[in-house]
Amino acid sequence: MTLHLPGVTAPVELTVRATRQADTIHVALAGDLDAATAPVFAASVAPLTGPVVVDLSGVAFLSCAGVRALLEAHERIPEFTVVPGAAHAVRRCLSVTRADEILRVREAVAA
Repeated sequence: MTLHLPGVTAPVELTVRATRQADTIHVALAGDLDAATAPVFAASVAPLTGPVVVDLSGVAFLSCAGVRALLEAHERIPEFTVVPGAAHAVRRCLSVTRADEILRVREAVAA
């Protein structure tokens, strides 16, 4: 999905792909999860009830607004899990904000 925002010179991209595997919904994100795209993520997970695994391995940049969107989804969805992937920026943001102490974090999508 491409979001065109007034005052933003380049399109902001966040791709959200959800698939069901057994009783779990896997949500794979690609792009930036920030103030511009957090509403896209929130709208994508709004109808989900859980269990949900959010794969952030395709996220290049995670802002505090993105962390807030993850925390809000975590509060609302039972069995909400985040897989940060290998990106240092994503892991660092989760660590600095201490969101990794609140969110259920695991190292791989399959468990």
